[in-house]
Amino acid sequence: MRRVSYISIKRITMTLDRTYTTKKEAPKFKRAKKNDVQQIESAAMDKLTNVKLSHEQQKLKDKIIGFTRKQLIRYNAKKTTEHSPGFFAIHGDAGTGKSVVLNSLFNDFERLSTENEDHNDVFVGTKNYLVVNHPEMLKLYIRICKQFKYIKRSSLERPTSLINKLLKDNTLVDIIVVDEAHLLATSKDPFKKFYGDNHMVELLALTKVLIVVYDPKQSLRMGCYWDGKLKNGSDISVIENIVPEARRYHERLEKQFRVAAPPDVLNWIKTISEDAKIPDFPKSMKEDYVETNDKNNNKDSVKYDFKIWNDCGEMYEALKLKNEEFGQCRVLCTYDFPYRLDGKDYFVECGKNFRVRWDRYQPRAALPWSERADSIDEVGSVYTIQGFDLNYAAVILGRSIGYDSVNDCLKIKPELYDDRAGFTKKKNILNPDTVKVQIILNSLNVLLTRGVKGLYIYAYDPILRKRLNKSMLEDESISFDETS
Repeated sequence: MRRVSYISIKRITMTLDRTYTTKKEAPKFKRAKKNDVQQIESAAMDKLTNVKLSHEQQKLKDKIIGFTRKQLIRYNAKKTTEHSPGFFAIHGDAGTGKSVVLNSLFNDFERLSTENEDHNDVFVGTKNYLVVNHPEMLKLYIRICKQFKYIKRSSLERPTSLINKLLKDNTLVDIIVVDEAHLLATSKDPFKKFYGDNHMVELLALTKVLIVVYDPKQSLRMGCYWDGKLKNGSDISVIENIVPEARRYHERLEKQFRVAAPPDVLNWIKTISEDAKIPDFPKSMKEDYVETNDKNNNKDSVKYDFKIWNDCGEMYEALKLKNEEFGQCRVLCTYDFPYRLDGKDYFVECGKNFRVRWDRYQPRAALPWSERADSIDEVGSVYTIQGFDLNYAAVILGRSIGYDSVNDCLKIKPELYDDRAGFTKKKNILNPDTVKVQIILNSLNVLLTRGVKGLYIYAYDPILRKRLNKSMLEDESISFDETS
């Protein structure tokens, strides 16, 4: 995502008792009145709508519009006998601005459909949909559409709902754009009323042009698992068997817009979450390096706050101070502590001084979890925060992430990961043990790439915690004793 000025959460923060060691029920808060909610400008909305695209993003958007126009003209030609759809995939790591491009793109499609001065333009009167398989993101897009009279609420859907609707009506639409396509189902799910084998394939059969945002490193469940390496779940290459080469296109966004960190911090995140290796502590974050740059007034130095903590409670207290200063500073954790949707509070406990509840399920809340005032008193999961930004992210590496001293790397323990639904076996998962490990690493990647201004890290496993702290020592030749 791009750099923007953040709206202060202080304007909407309510007075709360924030004692983080209490075992009593967390304090209640008043629901915002309708008029108050209407006056609250969501930072997440602002980041998707009030943004000037970078040169790279604008160039990509123009290319997609041109591609789509060409495909619609070809598909609508009366003389043609070939009616295969067009397909465009936007690839990119978390934070590269994929959703920003997609939102701007869909906005233009809808505007060209209903308010186009060129009545002969192929976009005039097109029937288009934006699809996302993420309830919080869909809620955000619904709120955005209210700002534009030419975007109808009915044009925003979850994939299963749209597929079943179009199949029932025997309807072919013009354009479908899919945000977070790596969350699309890759297997049948009768419980959720999806009876096909692949969301992406089903959507492709119901449109003239399909445009998707795709990052397989953010796949979090076996039922929605995308992996081109070991042929588990599905892979975007499945499209190659359906769409001719001339009608499919792939483009990748590279520049990081969300995490305003130096390259060595970005590399640290990439190494630990993708390779499961223990990286060297980023040189740019060491005190002597920071002091030297400040002393020399180095204008190119990046002000990013990266810390590894020994005490989770102390990390939380520091984060709350940052939240008072910047807003949108939240604690996140891997899915390693029990949580159920039964109306009860469940807690994340680390050491003797950190006991904070998991995020409460509030489907009718006006704001996303990261922007609600009460969420500073909660711990967010990967499902809560995926697709959203924070100013500071304090990430707890939970029980499923330990340390392998023999190979000096992370030791992933799927048996301790509490997202049982995410591990539900599917027929197209050929290597379930491998996939479980990858899902945990994917979730770690999502959590570590949320913080715009800073990233705090605490490891639940004491041996891993010591190893991470050792990496901060100036003399890295100092021996590491697991028992110390």
